[in-house]
Amino acid sequence: MPVGFALLALGMLPALAAPARTDDVGPGPLPWRIGGPAGFTVDAAAFPDSAGHELEVYVRIPPSTLEALARDDDGAARLELTVQLRSAYGGRSQQTTRNLAIGAADSSGGFGKVVILHFPVRVGTQRLAVKLSDMLSRKRGLIYAGRHRVRSAHVEGEVEVPPAQADRDLSDIEFVWSEEAAPGESPFRHGDRRILPNPERLYGLLENDLRAFFVARARAADERPWHWVARVLNANGEVVTQREASAAAARWLEGHLVLDLAREPAGGYDLEVKAWQEGDEGALLRRAHFSVAWQRESWLRNPRDIEDNVHFLLQPDEEERFGLMPPGEQERYLDDFWSRRDPTPETAENETRTTYLQRIAYANRTYGRFGLGKGMFSDMGRVYIRYGEPSDVLRQVIPAGDATLSQILAQINATEDREAGTVARRGLGGDIRPFEVWIYEGEIPAPPDADPGVAQIFRRLRLLFLFVDEQGLGDYRLRYSTE
Repeated sequence: MPVGFALLALGMLPALAAPARTDDVGPGPLPWRIGGPAGFTVDAAAFPDSAGHELEVYVRIPPSTLEALARDDDGAARLELTVQLRSAYGGRSQQTTRNLAIGAADSSGGFGKVVILHFPVRVGTQRLAVKLSDMLSRKRGLIYAGRHRVRSAHVEGEVEVPPAQADRDLSDIEFVWSEEAAPGESPFRHGDRRILPNPERLYGLLENDLRAFFVARARAADERPWHWVARVLNANGEVVTQREASAAAARWLEGHLVLDLAREPAGGYDLEVKAWQEGDEGALLRRAHFSVAWQRESWLRNPRDIEDNVHFLLQPDEEERFGLMPPGEQERYLDDFWSRRDPTPETAENETRTTYLQRIAYANRTYGRFGLGKGMFSDMGRVYIRYGEPSDVLRQVIPAGDATLSQILAQINATEDREAGTVARRGLGGDIRPFEVWIYEGEIPAPPDADPGVAQIFRRLRLLFLFVDEQGLGDYRLRYSTE
């Protein structure tokens, strides 16, 4: 079993009041990945059982969330996980709430924590809502003054419990990180094995063997031998690996499979499972999507951090599609993006990507302010990420004499092609707002989002940016540029 995992199992509690019905179908297909300080991942799989069907809900709390938790003087943290399940069209609701103790020794050294929950369900659409709260944290800001509100993350969407196929049932595919023979009862147990679910549906760097589990159920008293085949298909629909097996005559089939993905590149894949009994004309079929990733950040980083880093690289529609990709597909997308911009493809390092990430780190350290968010999203941070260190900076924190904003605006209007009249403030006397002027001169490299097909050096040999601190609070806003 991989090290660094903590496992928690939650049983079923009595139903509580259902929330209001919403027409929003939610975040799309499972798994759902939620970023932020209280981020988590949700996956689910439905299984036939003796009473009908059971839905297993898996919640992964990743290392990035564990690192960001507020902790007490002893280094302990406390999370509250609430999961609610109800029919998409009303009806009975089930809700489970648990407090999760996070010890001082818990860190980002492994995969995080995995929680499993069991709910009896019927075939059809179910509405699933999950909320994770950091109970020792406190939201800060004027709107929370006098109120104790904790950091939390929430997701709600629809999941499908699949119907029978020709009076027979094939479960969803449960993706697995590890399994072992284990006697005794356990919420993580399937048959004679203890299984650690893989809510990320992610393989590669920390686990290159794809493991999966599924269940098939025949008609009552139909106990013929079983056969099944599992295939992994790449993005082009090509089979990259497969396994076939048979099982003894029985009404029930439990399938465990292991497929080696050590040689497969990062990207998205489909796992297809077919199962049938001897003599059947057709097979039961299930297919599920997963991904392979080989970079450490794809496994351990907060998904919102990765999406933040591509904000300056992609158009809005591209950024939206990127946010819906699983980790392996995001990794493949970025590898392709940066390889097209690599100035020295014959070397191991991509200097353009390294420079871009260094600029983001610098912008977050230098231009971030309490209550204003990450420095990379400030106006100064954006310009720095695009063009780097300016050739010259004129800075006046307490303008006086001739070095006032009024004088700077007069110089801009006299020397630049575009006037800066909209920046001026009406009133008597000199303008004493703090300001900075950034000037770029010489051969100005193309910004990181530039099309690699264009020249690497801009024709322009001069750029000017004027930042003004309107309120004197250190929040410099871009008021004029020649970009």
